[in-house]
Amino acid sequence: MGFGPREIPPQSDSRGYVRPPDDAYEIDEDDKKYQQHQAINNVLLERLVERITGRGDYGQTVYDVNPKDQFFAGALASQYQYREAQESDDAFGNIATRVAPFTMGLQFKLPASVPDNETLTINPTAKVYYRRLPTYEEQQKFGGPVGFDPEIAEDDALTPSEVDEESEAGDAEDEESSGYAGDDASLEDLRPVYERVQIDAGPLTVTAGDLKRAAKSDGELPSLTDDDALMDAMETYRQDERRYREPDPPEEVDSRNADKIPEAALEDEETFETFLEQRFSGDTPTPVWDFEISLTAQYDEDDIIVSVSFVNKHGVEYPDALDPKGEEWRAFFFDVNSDVSVEETPIEPFVSDEIRNEYHYDPEMDGLGRNCSVERTSPTTIETVTVPIHEQRKYRSRETLSAPFSDFAWGTIETHLDRISREMEEAREQYESMRSEVLTERSDEAREKFDENLEAFEKERRRFDQGRKLIQDDVGHSRAAFKFMNQTFDQMGEKYEEWYLFQIIYIVMAIPDVVAQTEDIDAEDHCLDEVDVIYFPTGGGKTEAYLGLVVFTAFRDRLRGKAYGTTALTKFPLRLLSLQQLQRIADVFAQAELIRRRECPDTDEFSLGYFVGSGNTPNQLMETDDDGNLTDNISLVKEDDSRYAEKWKIVTTCPFCGEDAVELDGDYDRMRLLHICTNDTCDEEELPIFVTDREVYRYAPTFVVSTIDKIAVVGMQRRFRTLFGRLKKRCPKHGFSGENRCLVANRGYSRYSCDEDVEDVDPVDPPSILIQDELHLLREEFGAFDSHYETFLQEWADRVGDGWDIKNVTATATIKGAENQVHALYWKDVNTYPSPGPLLKQSFYAYEDPHRLGRRIVGSVPHNVSRTYALVEVLREYADVIQHYQRNPDELSAALEREHHRTTPYGEVVNLGFPDNDSERRDAVLDILEYYDTQIAYNIQKVDSDRLQRAVPSMINPWLETRDEERDTLTSVVMSGETGFDVVRDVLERLESDDPENPVDIVNATSMISHGVDVDTLNFISFFGMPRQTAEYIQAYSRVGRHVTGTVFDLFNPVHVRDRSHYTRFDRYHDFQDLLVEATPLERWAEFAVSCTMPGIFAAILLQYYDEQLESSVGRVYLYDSFREAQRAGDLDKDELLEFVKRSYCVTSDQRPEWAEDRTVDLYERKVEKEFDDIWERCMSGHPKDGFQGWIGSMIKRSEDDRGPMRSLRDIDEQLPIDVDMGTAQVLNMFDRRQ
Repeated sequence: MGFGPREIPPQSDSRGYVRPPDDAYEIDEDDKKYQQHQAINNVLLERLVERITGRGDYGQTVYDVNPKDQFFAGALASQYQYREAQESDDAFGNIATRVAPFTMGLQFKLPASVPDNETLTINPTAKVYYRRLPTYEEQQKFGGPVGFDPEIAEDDALTPSEVDEESEAGDAEDEESSGYAGDDASLEDLRPVYERVQIDAGPLTVTAGDLKRAAKSDGELPSLTDDDALMDAMETYRQDERRYREPDPPEEVDSRNADKIPEAALEDEETFETFLEQRFSGDTPTPVWDFEISLTAQYDEDDIIVSVSFVNKHGVEYPDALDPKGEEWRAFFFDVNSDVSVEETPIEPFVSDEIRNEYHYDPEMDGLGRNCSVERTSPTTIETVTVPIHEQRKYRSRETLSAPFSDFAWGTIETHLDRISREMEEAREQYESMRSEVLTERSDEAREKFDENLEAFEKERRRFDQGRKLIQDDVGHSRAAFKFMNQTFDQMGEKYEEWYLFQIIYIVMAIPDVVAQTEDIDAEDHCLDEVDVIYFPTGGGKTEAYLGLVVFTAFRDRLRGKAYGTTALTKFPLRLLSLQQLQRIADVFAQAELIRRRECPDTDEFSLGYFVGSGNTPNQLMETDDDGNLTDNISLVKEDDSRYAEKWKIVTTCPFCGEDAVELDGDYDRMRLLHICTNDTCDEEELPIFVTDREVYRYAPTFVVSTIDKIAVVGMQRRFRTLFGRLKKRCPKHGFSGENRCLVANRGYSRYSCDEDVEDVDPVDPPSILIQDELHLLREEFGAFDSHYETFLQEWADRVGDGWDIKNVTATATIKGAENQVHALYWKDVNTYPSPGPLLKQSFYAYEDPHRLGRRIVGSVPHNVSRTYALVEVLREYADVIQHYQRNPDELSAALEREHHRTTPYGEVVNLGFPDNDSERRDAVLDILEYYDTQIAYNIQKVDSDRLQRAVPSMINPWLETRDEERDTLTSVVMSGETGFDVVRDVLERLESDDPENPVDIVNATSMISHGVDVDTLNFISFFGMPRQTAEYIQAYSRVGRHVTGTVFDLFNPVHVRDRSHYTRFDRYHDFQDLLVEATPLERWAEFAVSCTMPGIFAAILLQYYDEQLESSVGRVYLYDSFREAQRAGDLDKDELLEFVKRSYCVTSDQRPEWAEDRTVDLYERKVEKEFDDIWERCMSGHPKDGFQGWIGSMIKRSEDDRGPMRSLRDIDEQLPIDVDMGTAQVLNMFDRRQ
């Protein structure tokens, strides 16, 4: 393993597709701008690290707070608390070693052949603090201890008794700094002041022979210490005449006011010094600093495993030792580090056999940390690292093969496509040439993976070539649709100029799949029956890849005669995702619409549907509840200052003119909620966007943006069929209907029911494309339920579309086990795209940039304080650093000097290119700081988010207000699953506008922010403990560093084993992150899944298929009377219906791909048959007592014990009413106050 970040292949390698492109090794003007952000990010991070460790000028003198509270990173506590707990057999003793450790060290390997006389040199370093008396000037600036809320600072990861300990450990108002003024308001606390002393111990030595002798016996070596280093520190303390002395007040002074300063003593400096000399004349608290270096050695086959630890010895002699509580500075060490150097023999790495199977990854690990991480700085030197920093390079799309929209839109298409094809062949040859190089000392499994990836790339090339030929030959209007798609993106403006390479290749290689739906193409020339998984890092352009394919298909639909109807549906697991993406999609389709008007004027407009449910937009415009009460949603929108007009507005910027001028209005005549552009200079007024469920059904928009939950509506709402092309009528006012009448007929509110003459229309093909974004979120029972509905949709489309096969496209940035997940979800084979190159993050499609850092990821464990207190400190210190530099930009410029002319690993001198003019340089620096002044605080639990939200006004802002330099207080906003739709949109708009009058300083977030948020100025995120899943962690931290270098601050939970493991192996954990993404747990054949989904699938078949077929002959078969009539007439045959159900679950004999387990499918087939029989019997057992005209749901759910059709995929368990009595309410209120 190399030292520092993973090595980038050299420019001298002639194989250009297994390394960065030539121009990436040079720094151009764009790079300089990026480097400026990168350099400032580095300075900000350095200052933050100084403030939590005690390094640098900031930590020399500490005011108002105990050092053990301020400098939690790398601190070692006294053993006293631990020994005390052990003595009393208190379980806290086990936790104390984690939250307040007294040992820090590392473990590494040496070859057993190391010569006996070779020396190991250990250089321990640490910092200690002592308290001194303040000067007159320092006391004058004292505003009193502020910014602490003991209830908020409790850490609920511990038990109540441990919380008390943690609260005291996190309390800035400890016994030493707090005071009691009694009734005398003229008394002032003595300001706490602490001075730092550096301890540089060593060199301490041991020989390899000593290690071998110990390894042969009990493994223990004699401890090492450096009394001289400790004596030097003590001497520094003794030489300070202002070192703290205990108060010795006159008898008439209340003991509670012994350390108070009377107002008269602050009259002038002389009076103050006289008072200190007289009042503080007692004993001097003597430090009890003591440490040792412990060593162990043991043989491990041909190696010796060596452990070196820095141990704080104070407290070993419990109970005789001093109890340092309240005076922790006397016994604590801070910013502890140790480096170990071997004389000549290189240190041996630990090697992972599992990683050896992954040829992209280095299986070596330098060493292991104990309460720290480790870093090997040379072949023979390794050291502890208490605040490890992992540098993650920017992953960029390869631009050497340009793909400008304009060239494809207006130029010669063949020239560019032919060149890409040739270069893909060249890349394949380069991949093959790397075989022996990357597979040396690798396993057979690694060789198989190499061959699989090489074949995957070859398949991508073949698919691209087939798409290229279809475009060139204009098969099925492919050429014209391709040109119009590129014209669409070309008209998007300067923000979009060309395709990323992986985007255009994907679009072209997927074209045969959608063309094969209507044209006669050989099966081997398309992959329509396979699912594409677009797997690319967040912010890399996955949305544009599938959006380009959708626009192509929409144009092809119009060109081939599908003049109306839905082309594609995309499903997001979270509403925030669909909200964020919709503006981007609307912008693209607005430009596509302008081209459609020119090229296909006799067809319906391109339109968008927002199909997410009543939690965000209304299901209906006129809603009547079971008691007959009416809600008129149009009137709610039309009210003055209507909050609903804001709440239900889903785009704020007009996609045609680009102005923030969109307002919501209602139209009773057409029964519409309208997005209106109010910009007088815009040629558009009414935007082609539909936001209520009923409008989506009536207008069958070209592209429907939905949440996954809505798929369950297929078993509840017959009107859904219009989205699958099942159209019968068209109303001149109200759009399409899949029935024999207009769909505007409101039960209980007939005034607006339609009386228009409707015209017959022909049905159209089902959607060509179903897109599932953020595939990894379809997991567990949520994914199992969805899988049954997915295959139902495919079977339905096959029946009504004359063998229509939907193209399934999915996208994700984090996935493992995609093949198994796709098999379970879609019962189809899978293509994961783009395939990797032979070297990690170096491929034909993209590369890691040699100069640009995407993110700096920082790790720390809060020692001696609660996690909440530590997070509060990180947030406030970072804000303080930002605001200090905003008020003093020249200081930041000075700090950048050392970055200004640094040399890159490639020998190039970096000139950051800041202006020479002082004023211009200040402006440039201040502009860059705007990218870094908003923080995200990511919370694993909502209770942590609530606690943090209270901490901002009670702990952070009071602290900022007492700074010597003026500070602005911070505004925190919550973004969680409970945050309202309109609030989320408002927060995103505030973040993007960066309005100084309405700032967002802290985004207090839970997992809902992990997806879909793309804001340039979000570039700092802190984690309050590690997310439960690595995928969630990657998705969350990817909110920052998307456009410029960002910072990720991991505040690990010292109590959690997993967190400690990630911390002690910090760098390698982040190197191996993609491997450590957990496989998505999804079992299509889950035991109870069919019991939950069968009622909905059964109902969906009646609502969407049989009702359409039999409406004119027997009536509505989803109602009991018509259902029985159809059954008696032979139009609704039980065996035919069962066959439809079985094929929807993919359990028939001809639906078994080679990877299917026949025994499992057989078992599930019997389960499906049993569940079907149960529902059939319920439907046949007489008219239901409840339900409107015996609706299908009432036929299926006859009693409380029966399940009805799912209303949502999260509709898992039966809901039970819970009544809270008075006693329970009191208990709940008590817990609420506790939080």
